[in-house]
Amino acid sequence: MRYLILILVAVACSTPTEKFAPYGEEISSEEALSTTAFLTEVSEEETTFKVRGTIEEVCQMKGCWMTLKNEQGANVRVTFKDYGFFVPKDISGREVIIEGVAMQEVLEEDVARHYAEDGGKEYDESMRNSITFVARGVLVKES
Repeated sequence: MRYLILILVAVACSTPTEKFAPYGEEISSEEALSTTAFLTEVSEEETTFKVRGTIEEVCQMKGCWMTLKNEQGANVRVTFKDYGFFVPKDISGREVIIEGVAMQEVLEEDVARHYAEDGGKEYDESMRNSITFVARGVLVKES
């Protein structure tokens, strides 16, 4: 009886594990930077990162890119390695963990216009300043 009580207490006190839907290569959910911390570390040099954030927008054509919300107003555009996978188009607002390489860059005008069109927005010159993140794997938190 004592063991049964201990088991019940342990189960009741345990933290529920988060559930994620995986896309692309297998990645873990551990040790991801916040979007804010990521933005302080990303530079013009391509560097590997694992980031946890919230999806702001997803390409409504195919799910071939997404953007991450952040308080700094930075344009963080996530694409997927070798165009090898896509994410669902209806996951805006969901938490996500991404792993891959990122860098600050100035996009060509035609690329920035294309992204604006895919997102249903009017092009603005400031859209050329971007943080490009090429994810090899993505975990989307299940609701």
